[in-house]
Amino acid sequence: MKCIVGMSGGVDSSTTVALMKQKYDEVIGCTFKMFDSPKTEAAIEDAKKVADFLKIKHIVVDCRNDFKKCVMDNFVESYKKGETPNPCVLCNNFVKFKYLNAVREENLADMMATGHYARIVRNQNQAELHQASDLTKDQSYFLYKLNQSVLRFIEFPLGEFTKVQTRQIAREIGIHVAEKSESQDVCFIPDNDYISFVKKNSGESFPGNIVDESENILGRHHGTINYTIGQRKGLGLSGGPFFVKEIRSGSNEVVVTNKIGVRINLLKLSEVNFINGEYLGPCEVKIRSTGRKIFAGVRKSNDEYIVDILSEEYGAAKGQHCVFYSQDKVIGGGIIVGAE
Repeated sequence: MKCIVGMSGGVDSSTTVALMKQKYDEVIGCTFKMFDSPKTEAAIEDAKKVADFLKIKHIVVDCRNDFKKCVMDNFVESYKKGETPNPCVLCNNFVKFKYLNAVREENLADMMATGHYARIVRNQNQAELHQASDLTKDQSYFLYKLNQSVLRFIEFPLGEFTKVQTRQIAREIGIHVAEKSESQDVCFIPDNDYISFVKKNSGESFPGNIVDESENILGRHHGTINYTIGQRKGLGLSGGPFFVKEIRSGSNEVVVTNKIGVRINLLKLSEVNFINGEYLGPCEVKIRSTGRKIFAGVRKSNDEYIVDILSEEYGAAKGQHCVFYSQDKVIGGGIIVGAE
């Protein structure tokens, strides 16, 4: 039995390799070169060191073209349109697991594994995606776009562990990255300064008006890419409190309102994916990766998927992802294209 493991050079994927070695006859580590930077080269070097230490074969796969097109360019274009993208969701679907599965097929491997904190539950011929046991580390939100052609070959061995337990396993094995810190930033943006990144790659950040819902001019902004729906801080307005309700990229305006004005009753979605078949009905949803799950219902109207929000929630941003849950099981989700 053979398993391909995605290796980022961090403690999670390195520990995953060690755990898969206990289960499979052969393990191959696979690191993706997604963009050029010293950080990328350092990660590849760490992954190679771990592979050598654990005595497994290690390969590096160049996926820079797809990463630029599907993740980086999309990130810039979304901000230019007044949206708030989530690059990790797109990377998992269009880059990481696409390439990992290709490597699995090329090497005639039985399974593949990564260090994501999520769980796979096998139910007859279906693979279900579930939240991790440690909800503080759960990454299932970022994986909702995966389908059965990929999920049925995936293992997430860290899904039952806490981060503390993962580091302890790495220490006991003697993996040199056991204490390596983890980044919470977008990987391809230095110092998480996404505003500078978008400016540099789009050449756009023009001042414009901040207006209320009656089109009264309340102030000036320094470029719509600096704002997101629901934002309260950093508006530079007197009075209020004000919240960003709409970003008009066409007229270069930021529309603000009071808190009630950004309350959500309904979401419209595009590019909806269901993991185990279409589901319409009551569920819970998350409308941002760090948000809480809220009660909602999914329905279809004229071939468009609608989410009715049944709990109190505010500030849904276009371009973000609405993920559906049934308890800890991920049903699916889609990209937010409208909110009322």
